Amino acid sequence: MSQTDTHPHNVTQTHLADLPILFESLHIDTLPNDVQTKIARVDACLPQTQCGLCEHPDGCLPYAAAIVLEGEPYNKCVPGGQPVTDAIAQTIGIDSEDNTLTAAPSQWPIDMASGRPTEVRAVIREDDCIGCTKCIPACPVDAIVGTGKHMHTIFTDLCTGCELCIAPCPVDCIDLVVVERELSPFDRVAEQEDLRQRYHTHLKRVTEQLADTSNSKPVVSMVEAKLNNAASQSLNISEAQAKNTIAAAKLRTKIKKLEKQLSVRANDKKQMELEGLQAELDALQAVL
Repeated sequence: MSQTDTHPHNVTQTHLADLPILFESLHIDTLPNDVQTKIARVDACLPQTQCGLCEHPDGCLPYAAAIVLEGEPYNKCVPGGQPVTDAIAQTIGIDSEDNTLTAAPSQWPIDMASGRPTEVRAVIREDDCIGCTKCIPACPVDAIVGTGKHMHTIFTDLCTGCELCIAPCPVDCIDLVVVERELSPFDRVAEQEDLRQRYHTHLKRVTEQLADTSNSKPVVSMVEAKLNNAASQSLNISEAQAKNTIAAAKLRTKIKKLEKQLSVRANDKKQMELEGLQAELDALQAVL
């Protein structure tokens, strides 16, 4: 079995206490201590990106519980790659390397130093952001700050690279950038614990806000103190500007698709359509 970069056997049950309401359905507190400890150790192997690529949209802990309690395959952590798969195998008692599963594939290439898929972080193209706030509640660790009709910012040092903010963005203004770094086993464990605590804090805060009927404040980042810095770069966007920006983004998507098709095979009809869309986009950009 390959050498792993996590140390699950040094983990205690402390982070399974005082869990957010979201995890109550797991009934972890009713389980025997040895089972709780095993779940905690499997959870400690996971990178805590809370990405849901393991088919557990509620995060890493439900996946860890499913591995221990239901025998779910332990190789489904995409961002963790083979090192995490091997660490979980060791934790649940699979000692033979021949029996170890192959990690689920990632769209990102494997980093030769860590053996994991290359890490990425989300970055907002601030000139294209319309301040819709849809990405903010999607972030599991509150790494995005911003308010309605003002430019948003992602603090990359807090981002887990989960990619959950990509889909809600109506103007496709969030990019993923590759991050190159080397973490010692100690630093990785410390980072994962920090990410876990931030996710649990996020869940508890959202629960409190939803339960408070007198609170009309939208869900925002727990690093709200940094909003003052972001606000100094804010964009005052009118409703008309927002609609035009969305329309322009949709046109750019259509244009890119047609350009790709035309690069493969010429087509007069599609070429005329492309020219019409480009003219429409130019007209929109003139008023933005």
